[in-house]
Amino acid sequence: MYILTHAIKNLTRNKGRNILLAAVTLAIIVSTVVTLTINNAATKVIDGIRLDLGSRVEVKQDFIEMSRSGLDGRTDANYMSMDNFYAYAESDYLKKVIYGADMYACSSTFFAVGDDARGTGMRSDGQGGEVLNETLRLVSTSDAEYLPDFGTLRHIAGGRMFDGSNECIIGEELAAVNQISVGDVIEIESASYADGKSYALTVVGIFSDETDEYNGNWFLAMYGRFADSRRNEVIVSFDTLMAAGWETNHGLNIKTEYFLKNPDDIGLFEQEVRSKGLPVTYNVSINQAAYDKVTGPLSGMKGAVTTFMVVILILGAIVLALLSFMAVRERKYEVGVLRAMGMERGKVAFDILAEAVMIAALCLVIGCAVGSFMAQPIADGILETRVGEAEAVPQRNVALFAGGQSQIGDGSSGYVPESEIQVRLGADVIVQIILITLALAALSGVIGVVVITQYEPLKILRERN
Repeated sequence: MYILTHAIKNLTRNKGRNILLAAVTLAIIVSTVVTLTINNAATKVIDGIRLDLGSRVEVKQDFIEMSRSGLDGRTDANYMSMDNFYAYAESDYLKKVIYGADMYACSSTFFAVGDDARGTGMRSDGQGGEVLNETLRLVSTSDAEYLPDFGTLRHIAGGRMFDGSNECIIGEELAAVNQISVGDVIEIESASYADGKSYALTVVGIFSDETDEYNGNWFLAMYGRFADSRRNEVIVSFDTLMAAGWETNHGLNIKTEYFLKNPDDIGLFEQEVRSKGLPVTYNVSINQAAYDKVTGPLSGMKGAVTTFMVVILILGAIVLALLSFMAVRERKYEVGVLRAMGMERGKVAFDILAEAVMIAALCLVIGCAVGSFMAQPIADGILETRVGEAEAVPQRNVALFAGGQSQIGDGSSGYVPESEIQVRLGADVIVQIILITLALAALSGVIGVVVITQYEPLKILRERN
């Protein structure tokens, strides 16, 4: 008890020295609280995004990679039976499958936004033949809740979402051009590389559309491909699209998403679908471009704050060690008196450690309060800067078309960087901070113990001057 009482008195006797030690310790703790809190919050958000985007696997031909490898997208493309795509969905590695496909279309009575010619026409297929020129796009999904942009940039303005066969929804501009109202029937047919597929669709809903018409792709905007304009999309259920009798994916742009139970099983899932006959020109992959775009600012912020924390810890530990060494040397006479009075080395060492722990404990309480208060505005500022940098990076404006299939951009269109993060001081961070604080106290106290125990009391007293 005497040792603890003596340690407390020493804290008030040597105010200047202890305030300096406390200031350095507090700065380290506050910086560590801020960085660990931000880092842990960012990690949780990234993990959540990984479970979402990282679990969504697409199986589709990669025309960009084929082009890089010297393959012709038209003559070297492989088309599969639709039964193959259904067979992949039977994998035990999957928890859910959302079927989706797009089809280029045209109509002699239903016209695209911007199509002043207002009629079906023919164009070269690039192989000496002719195909119907596409002006519309029939978009399908087996789950309307996963339609991109709905709820953010698109909203049902009239009618309802489709839920039955041969029902569709269209955009307001497309409805205005054709003077279509909810309940009207439109007729469209397949174009490009799919023949003989026709649809009579009842318009059950009209939606407002604030999306970028060509998703920022200057190539499509320059050549004015009506079928690739977001304004010319006719959206239906997957069953409605398939009802026309599709045996293969020739003429279809498959957008089926396979949701893994565990994102780490993507390699095992690929082995399985390869064994079921998936050609080498098809990729089994997540939308890496979208994942990088969404998580990029968070990952950058994590890297920045982690580097900052490491630098602060290293420099702070060095400064703290030097201050502790200088402080102990000033107390040599005090220690010599205590040792001459018969106090054991262990008790002297405990006295010095007790002082370091008390200073660290006080700094821990203040540092956690100050750090948790500062963490959110600092995180918001860093993330805002990172998001601005990510949005300033131009998109890849690639556009390849083959066999009714398309690969436009790098797959990140429609996705936005994560711009919000909720930073809280959780139990995990508190435990980490306590461990770091104890390490700082140990560093400060051990240096004093090592220095003091090198001297005998009589030698300390002789060299007091």
